[in-house]
Amino acid sequence: MNKFVDYCFHSHTYRCGHAKGDIEDYVKKAIANGFKYYGVSDHVFLPGIVQPRLRGDYSLLEEYIDVYNKVAKAYENKIQMYLSFECEYCRVFENYYRYLLKEKHFDYLICGQHMHFEDDKTSWWYLERGIDGVIEFKNDIIDAMKSGLFLYIAHPDMFFLKINEITPFIRGIVDEILDASLKYDVPLELNMQGLLRGDRGEDKGYFAYPCDFFWGRAKEKGVKIVIGGDFHNPDVIGMKETTSQILDIVNKYDLKIMSAEEIITRINEMKKQYEN
Repeated sequence: MNKFVDYCFHSHTYRCGHAKGDIEDYVKKAIANGFKYYGVSDHVFLPGIVQPRLRGDYSLLEEYIDVYNKVAKAYENKIQMYLSFECEYCRVFENYYRYLLKEKHFDYLICGQHMHFEDDKTSWWYLERGIDGVIEFKNDIIDAMKSGLFLYIAHPDMFFLKINEITPFIRGIVDEILDASLKYDVPLELNMQGLLRGDRGEDKGYFAYPCDFFWGRAKEKGVKIVIGGDFHNPDVIGMKETTSQILDIVNKYDLKIMSAEEIITRINEMKKQYEN
């Protein structure tokens, strides 16, 4: 039984090309670990954009929805499930994202910025562009908050993968993200998957994520915080090491974590906007 949180609203499947297992594999493990709510949110399939090992092909959309519906029906008496995508924000994708919410009846979307899209064809990884990439990352997730399309922002401190010093500039970037979260009332995710990365730790020269400085500052500002599993392998669900590490951060800064009920209320409020 998972004694910390009883939900996960951020999880992947093999379709993205860098995760293992399908929806049912994750759901079974979630149930075994005491989860009551589970959101499937693979990396969004984008029409006309092919990025193997980053996201599934757009042709998989109907299958993804169909498999989700079958699993949700099969386990409806054991766990409440939700259909979602983890999406990069770009203005040209807004109509497509609204289509997913309104026509395909996705329960919610989360924003997980990994790369900047100059338009619907040209993209680059933030981490390849140094400080310019940090600025683009900050601007893009703030624009995502403004759009009103997303339940929350996943790993908002991901840019710390290439930060080795907390300078006044970096402090300013953090404050801009946190202030936007408050202004637009969009929660931020304390991400568990980051704890499994091989490039985290002071011995690697970078802060990585979840970053203590970011979350200490988040506590000071009073932003709303969600725990995000970001599971890419069903075997890590309920893993004692990562659960203990994320709980250490929560306790260290006395973070107030949103409950499943609070998150679900937000999901239902957002869904009303797209009901016919």
